[in-house]
Amino acid sequence: MSLFDSLTPKELTILVGLVSITVTEGKSAADNNVLGNFLTAVSANILNIAAQQENIESLEEKQKQIEDLQKQIKQLKNNS
Repeated sequence: MSLFDSLTPKELTILVGLVSITVTEGKSAADNNVLGNFLTAVSANILNIAAQQENIESLEEKQKQIEDLQKQIKQLKNNS
């Protein structure tokens, strides 16, 4: 997401505000509520996916560390 990586927190906040105003302009409160709830559900799912991705990456890194330590132990035993 290189576009978002290049934005400052303030710029991102302004962008979110502009998108929100543009998307909701001219729509009824009921339509905006439905849209807001839909986007909230989508956002929650994206956050769940990201959390699981981080969890898997962490587990993979821990497994790699364990394998590296096992190799080091084996080398130390062979050198003794």
